[in-house]
Amino acid sequence: MGLFSFNKKKARSVALIDIGSASVGGAYVHYEEGKSPIIYYTARVDIETREGETIRDGMLRSLSFLERLLIEEGAPALRRETGSGGVEKVLVSVAAPWQETLVSTTNIQQRNAFTFSHAHLTDAIKKTAVVPKDRVSSGHTVVATILNGYETPNPFGKRVTRAELVILASTLEKEAAHAIESSLRKAFHTNEIELTAFAPVAYTVFRDLYPHQKDFVVLDVSGTGTDAAFIKRGLLVEVRSVAYGTQDLLIAAKKAGQRAHLSAVDMIDPVANESFAKESEEAERIWLDGLHGAFSSVAAVQALPRTLLLLADTDARDYLKRTLEKSRLRSLWLSDEPLSVIPITPSHLATRVKTRGLGDGDLFLALLALYAARGRNLPEAPPESI
Repeated sequence: MGLFSFNKKKARSVALIDIGSASVGGAYVHYEEGKSPIIYYTARVDIETREGETIRDGMLRSLSFLERLLIEEGAPALRRETGSGGVEKVLVSVAAPWQETLVSTTNIQQRNAFTFSHAHLTDAIKKTAVVPKDRVSSGHTVVATILNGYETPNPFGKRVTRAELVILASTLEKEAAHAIESSLRKAFHTNEIELTAFAPVAYTVFRDLYPHQKDFVVLDVSGTGTDAAFIKRGLLVEVRSVAYGTQDLLIAAKKAGQRAHLSAVDMIDPVANESFAKESEEAERIWLDGLHGAFSSVAAVQALPRTLLLLADTDARDYLKRTLEKSRLRSLWLSDEPLSVIPITPSHLATRVKTRGLGDGDLFLALLALYAARGRNLPEAPPESI
């Protein structure tokens, strides 16, 4: 079943909002029965904090500016293409530092066989639904239902003695969530606002995009954070976060260059200055140490997937790929075989989601468009290979 209920109408438009730690992005996507979703407008605004502000203040100000772009530029573009500039739904993905995600497993075992029912599922979700007072839930997703040791897509009515449910639970900082919802409600005049997070989006989209690839890690490296979703045997098993990202790496490099009195050209060439190289390497070390800790906690209980799908801004993809390939992270796999680090680009999604008009190839918004399309009758596309 899809994220949204589209009823029986054959065409819908949805507003997509991607809130990261360094920028906020927005898009209009249009769905028609039997057709690939089409993004008709995209925009992205950097988050810049002023003196005395928190990052939340900067994010909300950038969100307000993005809303104006969507209303003043995006809505007319959508109307020109579809005949209407209105939307019925708003899908919002919120990243760290405001979002946290956990994967948990609930076991149901009885001596005598029992019939698995909706009540069993509801009770399992309730056990994971305890949310701290300063946070709000942004959704619970049943990743898998395993009956008597076998994953069962449609478990209801089956006679079993043992059931295992893998549940993904995301929460958001309460004040940030309420402020985001209030701002979007005023801009779009709708209460149909859904909040989600990196892990359910990445897991859902890449599982469908690469159905034959059962073991992989999705690594999302954004402004001030890095998120990793671990998929084993086609199931999401762990989610880990590191409070260090591309913005931290760039700031460290810029400061090093300023202290060394480097020109702009020299700053992008570490060989030009030994001090610059050392400070840049220190920034990389901090980031990789955080990743090593996150990956080590997963490796302690299960073998790590050898394929890493890298999500990052265009200008950082190649640099991050090289850094990951040469890092000591490789030692966690206990093998000299090189890791397969695959930077994901908009072209990987080109057969599934189209861009027209004022839409461009924003990877994160395209992923959201596919996530919102779950349950729609879309045309078949050949499975991707990695």
